[in-house]
Amino acid sequence: MKLRNFLLFRQVKSSQIGCMISLSLLLGTIFQGMSEAVAQFKPRTRKPPSPYSLGGGSRGCPGDNDKIPLTLFAPKSYIGETASKSPTLAWYMPTARSVEFDLYEFLPDKRDKLKKLGKSQELNTVPGVNKIAIASLYPELTVGKQYLWQISVLCGSGVAFERAEFQVVDMPSTIKGIMSSVTNSIQIVNSLAQQGLWYDAFSEAAKQLESGKVGQLGSSLVKELVQSEEPDNVPKQRKYIEEQINNLQLIVQQ
Repeated sequence: MKLRNFLLFRQVKSSQIGCMISLSLLLGTIFQGMSEAVAQFKPRTRKPPSPYSLGGGSRGCPGDNDKIPLTLFAPKSYIGETASKSPTLAWYMPTARSVEFDLYEFLPDKRDKLKKLGKSQELNTVPGVNKIAIASLYPELTVGKQYLWQISVLCGSGVAFERAEFQVVDMPSTIKGIMSSVTNSIQIVNSLAQQGLWYDAFSEAAKQLESGKVGQLGSSLVKELVQSEEPDNVPKQRKYIEEQINNLQLIVQQ
């Protein structure tokens, strides 16, 4: 009888130890994932944008009382970078409305002149995060060139719009190796973010969008974008940049 009780006790203890080990491994995996998800976005350069992307159309339609207006997921106090010749671009809409998407190229040695690429694209949107993959709409973009993208909201009595600029750069050789061997989204996003490739990192994070929300990975990245913004980089548009920062903060709090 005592021997049977002893064996039963050993079985119970072994089961408890096994559960504790499994729980420890699970928690370790969770915490590792959390630490991986907060790698810092580090812009490589802080080249100020042109007056085109900082000039002012209204962010919302007349009469709207939305707490968060039309907001682009893009750097505003400096020019963002992408290593994709057909990047995916994303923005936030407070309500479902028709919008127009336009893409422009800065002419070489004439930063004050723009060339419109293709036709305006009319898009239907949903409340929350929206995105457009330009691969099916425009030819491949050119490495080294600078572009401006614009989202215009078609209001009943006018147009509200937001703009941002980006430059196409070469893909760093270190990223090429990582992208060919890693399938984990968090690692891919972190690697792209650490190289300053904002648009590529957010495009990868946006694959996990849920019901128009940025999701945990996207929220972490947007918080890093907020921290990277420096209103003093464009002192004449300080208030505009501060509004952008506030809107992004409100989005990730939803």
